[in-house]
Amino acid sequence: MVIDFHTHCYPDKIAQKAVSGLSATGGITPYTDGTLGGLSTLLKEQGVDVFVVNNISTDSKRMHNVNDFAISINGGSVVSFGSVAPFADEAEDELLRLRENGISGIKFHPYFQDFYVDDPRLAKLYDKIRELGFIVLFHAGSDISFEDVDRSSPRRLKDAANALGAFTGNDVVLAHWGASMQSDSVLSDLCGLPVYFDTAFGLGYITEKEASDIIKAHGADRILFGSDCPWSTPERELSFIEKLGLSEDDLTKIRYQNAASLLARHGRAFE
Repeated sequence: MVIDFHTHCYPDKIAQKAVSGLSATGGITPYTDGTLGGLSTLLKEQGVDVFVVNNISTDSKRMHNVNDFAISINGGSVVSFGSVAPFADEAEDELLRLRENGISGIKFHPYFQDFYVDDPRLAKLYDKIRELGFIVLFHAGSDISFEDVDRSSPRRLKDAANALGAFTGNDVVLAHWGASMQSDSVLSDLCGLPVYFDTAFGLGYITEKEASDIIKAHGADRILFGSDCPWSTPERELSFIEKLGLSEDDLTKIRYQNAASLLARHGRAFE
């Protein structure tokens, strides 16, 4: 079994525009057409049984529509995460709506949502997320579309944990091996904290030694497989992980067991 904890897709009517725009700004080529159908087909072909779709609300005007889509695709082999614009007046009401509609996780992308993870104004929102019992998945580290900008570095994430209690009582996932393109700081600032790391879009951005060191320091039971499809694929990312010399038990944990246990705690059971 394989659970891909980090994927993206968009409503059919905007999918082409969305992937074209992101491809242009990030300088990367998508592996699907951006639709749920295209994503499902590729993942099934590459052996993925269950996948998490990370939806992102880039501003308060789009928030309701983004979450309507998240709710509409949630179910079966799809675990759909919602998103709230952090400083929107309706953010807490939207969290309640997501919870009432069976959404188990919230995705934050500090770059596309224009906020800093350690902004003190977020303390109340983090408290509400904890109260409602969501999984929280942060884009962590750098972003290829935002050069020389730091909104979710390991230092900021650690400050958010210490000063704002962002991780306390929450199941938190830090994407991209803890922090994209900042492996040294992951090892010094984040490994050992009570959070998960996903492996999304690691190939080409993290070395085998860096990945091995992170797994050793953080523990294989806190690593979730993720591809970041359509920007990479499960085959590519799993091939990278399988070169790290891990035991079969650790590979099994990363491929699906850790994710299955986490999702089961939040009402989505998969065997």
